[in-house]
Amino acid sequence: MAGTKVVMVVLASLHLGWSALIALVANFADGGSAPERLLLGAVHPLAALLLLYAVVSSEWSSLLIRRITLAMLAVSIGGDILMAVLIGQGTIRGDWPLPLTFAVVPVIGLVYIIRRDDAGQPADG
Repeated sequence: MAGTKVVMVVLASLHLGWSALIALVANFADGGSAPERLLLGAVHPLAALLLLYAVVSSEWSSLLIRRITLAMLAVSIGGDILMAVLIGQGTIRGDWPLPLTFAVVPVIGLVYIIRRDDAGQPADG
């Protein structure tokens, strides 16, 4: 489990940096609706920050934080899938695979967190 934790810390850190950069760009972009900007500017960075916290921390500080983390990851993944579907249908402009790339690390993180918690193992590799 130690090797998996190291990989997850690296992935979560890269995802947080990428989400922060995209959030800055999204706030200055001319195009895009309010829900698109909300997803890029708030949901992704918050979900990435919570994912990094969940991976790095050895124990959950509370059940509420665990639930919020899992919910934010689910909202981020669901929002990305919805954006890809809307782009694919032609409802909004863009490249449909792009939102799906934002969902890769949260999906891996969600599976990691759920499997770690089900196994009853602490996050200390």
